[in-house]
Amino acid sequence: MSQTTIASPQVFSPAYNPLKFIVDSTNKNNTGFKYIFDVYEAGTATKIAQYKVLPTYGDGYGEIDLSKLLQSQVSWDLNTLSTSWYNAPNSRYLYDVKVGEEQLAEYLYTANLNNNGGNVRIVVTNTFTAGDQVIIEQADGGVANPQLEGLHTVLSATGSTLTVNVAWSTVTSVGIDGSVHYADNRKLITLNVTSFDDYIAYNGAFRWLDWSVYDQADYNLDYDQRQWLTNQPQQFSCTLGQDLYLNLRSPKGHDKIMFINSLGDVFYKAINNADEISQVPVGPNNYGILVGTGDLITNTVDWYDVYYFTATGVGSLKYRINLDRRTTISEYHMLFLDRMGSYSSFAFQLKSYERGEITREIFNRDVAGYIQGASWNYHTEDMGFMQSNVNVSKSFDLNTNWMEESAGQYFEELLTSPQTFVKIVQYNTTEGGIPIIGEDGCPVHIAESTAYQPCIVQNNTYEVYQQRNKNLIKQSITIKLSNQDNING
Repeated sequence: MSQTTIASPQVFSPAYNPLKFIVDSTNKNNTGFKYIFDVYEAGTATKIAQYKVLPTYGDGYGEIDLSKLLQSQVSWDLNTLSTSWYNAPNSRYLYDVKVGEEQLAEYLYTANLNNNGGNVRIVVTNTFTAGDQVIIEQADGGVANPQLEGLHTVLSATGSTLTVNVAWSTVTSVGIDGSVHYADNRKLITLNVTSFDDYIAYNGAFRWLDWSVYDQADYNLDYDQRQWLTNQPQQFSCTLGQDLYLNLRSPKGHDKIMFINSLGDVFYKAINNADEISQVPVGPNNYGILVGTGDLITNTVDWYDVYYFTATGVGSLKYRINLDRRTTISEYHMLFLDRMGSYSSFAFQLKSYERGEITREIFNRDVAGYIQGASWNYHTEDMGFMQSNVNVSKSFDLNTNWMEESAGQYFEELLTSPQTFVKIVQYNTTEGGIPIIGEDGCPVHIAESTAYQPCIVQNNTYEVYQQRNKNLIKQSITIKLSNQDNING
């Protein structure tokens, strides 16, 4: 037996695109043949799935797409408290695929009938033992030797012969070919004929047109000018309050994340990758503590570049963050999982609206009242209609500022993202119960705390703006907080 690999995914592939393994076998035309695909956690004996696959029509290949299985093994990583870097084990899954096969335990013989003490003996390699029930099928359908056709009992067997309970005197021709198999149709199973080891599926999904030209080498940071695991444009505008958590395929070394601002100042933070994927905070609000002289962002800095730099002197593509200092009416920030597994963000700086929606259950209860003297009466505070299970959910209508075309196209990934968070700022207007008044005599709102809350994007349709059709691009979005506020009762 032998197998040939026809096709397999690239070793480092997105889990949400087809992950097809295709093999061929020299046994594919045997009776009851199936391919067996065993999927393991890489380098372990932990089996997560087994599939038995019939040969495909025409070419007889064994073909399977493991993308649905591997999607269930990956999720996402996000630590909004970190400003350094961290491994992202949930964003990838390492797996092995072992391909075996099964077929009917059938033994073919060629004109090998002879006499063994008055019973028919067949010379054929086999695994039978005395007492086994077997079925014999002859090439002529039992015309020459009708008593030998069908179900019989094995009287004795060696590794190369078996004798069945058929009288030798009934055999009229010893030159008829045939086959012998167990009556219960048991299978011969051979596992791990072909192995695909140390494959990686990561939390990514390429568009239909892009997947056909996907190349894992584009994300190998051991080589110069390779990409991070994000679809964020290489020039992207951020306000000073925005956070970015971008993933990259780790070369697993003592490397650096480099920052260079528009004044030419150079900074870095060292990382020591220990996983296949790392996540690095690089936004204006969460780049963390850097090694360098001065500050990365000052009042005179217009932008900064961020890129990966290996210990061997190889640098990735640079991602430029243009600092957006435009006047804001109100500012909300939304984090979202993009199609490559990173968490990027958009700022909503124009007019926003916050709404609350109340749900309640109401029922009419009988007023029991009381007997006073010979009359029935009631208290005026007794309730008829009652309400229970009161919940409050909040939604927001948000509007971005004007943006460039690349950001407008990237906005689609926010609208379609399954994981979104909105940053809520809690303001304090009093101190010790006394209103805080500024020098101009006006009340002051001091940002006391910020927190990301999970939310759901309500938009079901959107328009993709292009600057050749629309010079100024801005987007609107409606979101609803995922969690409701509890109400006492």
